[in-house]
Amino acid sequence: MSRKWLPDLGVETAGELLDLAKVSAMNAISAGPAHRQRLDSIDTRIVVSGVRGKSSATRWLHDVFHRRGSDTFAKITGDEPFTLHNGNKRKITRSEQVRLYENEREIRRATGADIAIVENQGIRQYTTRLVNEAFVRPDVIFLINVREDHMDTMGRNRTAIARSLSRAVSEKTTVIVGESNPALRSYLTAELERRNATVKYADPPDWAVEYPGSEVVFGLNKVLKALDEPPLPASKVDRKLSTMMPEWQVLPDGRIYDAAAVNDVQSTEIVRRALIGNSDTVIEPLVNLRSDRRGRTASFRRYLASLVTDGYVEQVHTLGDDQYVFANTADFSVQKHDDTMPPSTLLEELFSASNPVFLMGNTVTDTMRKLQAEIENQTTGRIPAAITQQGRRDFDGD
Repeated sequence: MSRKWLPDLGVETAGELLDLAKVSAMNAISAGPAHRQRLDSIDTRIVVSGVRGKSSATRWLHDVFHRRGSDTFAKITGDEPFTLHNGNKRKITRSEQVRLYENEREIRRATGADIAIVENQGIRQYTTRLVNEAFVRPDVIFLINVREDHMDTMGRNRTAIARSLSRAVSEKTTVIVGESNPALRSYLTAELERRNATVKYADPPDWAVEYPGSEVVFGLNKVLKALDEPPLPASKVDRKLSTMMPEWQVLPDGRIYDAAAVNDVQSTEIVRRALIGNSDTVIEPLVNLRSDRRGRTASFRRYLASLVTDGYVEQVHTLGDDQYVFANTADFSVQKHDDTMPPSTLLEELFSASNPVFLMGNTVTDTMRKLQAEIENQTTGRIPAAITQQGRRDFDGD
């Protein structure tokens, strides 16, 4: 049997097709008709998709509509998921395995909502599509960006990830695209137009393109415009941009920035550029590596190799259970660190070269949590980012 049609269904393998059929059937049997009626009672439904900045965008959209008097519900996913209903925050209790059905349950609790904003929690093409088609059925999708994350499930490069995100979009949906890479934009447009989607773009002005999260902030007004809502005033846009701006933390031995929660290399590079500005500052990177995120490990190896080549890094430090694979395949100097090392001792070693330290890779490990606590304990001040309007140094990685 030919499987060429599987990607158009939002799946890549026959096994994923079976999973899709099971979930769709269970949804229809358990809460399908009632859930569809509930969705129909909500005037405006928005899904926030993409790779980086989804939680911020979801919360900000909730706050905008709530302040404007709408009965507003938002669901924010991640390590500490929660919902907001007219400003009231409620923690989402999860079992060990995250289930998409929580979307139906949480929307059911949002009695009276006129507007629902849901962060898409899918990490595969078919689960991303299920959130869109079965659980939310959005009027507007805010597809913020395409970055190298969840590469083991969404695709091995940014083009493949763009394919997964665009093929998860339902027919005739309005899609706001924040991704600025021209090749990826062209690809997304072609895929989305195949689905008869209306495609609009969030275009930050030239002075803002270097700001981390600018596609999130300027995309908000595009979402509002698509829904015939007034835009945010310039003063509020400026304030939101400022909240996205990174700051060095000052410790007794030097400066440090924790970008480990960023996860993808494109966002990490945007933050690095914002922090060092036009300077040729050499950073001392510590990358935390997880064996269950091999795609991310490979992505950071390529990224750090580019920084070494360009003279922004001389020595790479590693932590985590995937650091030996990383070191064995890297063509630059790698210093491995034992995860049992006291965080104060680790900081001393990182600062021994007198360069500012930059954490990256992964954050969800006990070792990183202890290190982050030690950093907070030692922090004596903060230094703003040195961002300037220099030309972009766009690491693509494809």
